[in-house]
Amino acid sequence: MPRASSSPRRVATGLTRRSALLLAGCGALTARAAAPYSAAHLQSLALNPAGVKVELPPLADNGTSIPLQFSLQAPAGRRFTGFEIVAPENPNPVILRLKWREPVTSYRFSTRIRLAMSQEVWVLGQLDDGTQVGKATHTVVTATACFDET
Repeated sequence: MPRASSSPRRVATGLTRRSALLLAGCGALTARAAAPYSAAHLQSLALNPAGVKVELPPLADNGTSIPLQFSLQAPAGRRFTGFEIVAPENPNPVILRLKWREPVTSYRFSTRIRLAMSQEVWVLGQLDDGTQVGKATHTVVTATACFDET
């Protein structure tokens, strides 16, 4: 019969299992806290909204299918290499990230998005010189329901 050891189990790194799990948990919390797509971080970027036009309804009956349209127009002498649609209050804030093989001067896009709650939706365009332009549009998500027969 194998003999029970009173010393803690060691993993290959020389750490105890408890220490390894503690470090992994701290790393996950640190990575979550440093997320670059929080609402405060996006607002602190002070992005130039020139050339970005976003159409999002100011009021949505539910958050499952909200129409979003936007257009990008690059400044003179510049081209867009890609864009992102970000909803910072969603569990997964990046709704869509697209990069083109060949940079473009203008682009129009239309889709439907899902939002977890009322929030600002950001459209961020990446220019070929590495700068970003962006614009946020606020929408209020309501839950309409009829609880009684009136």
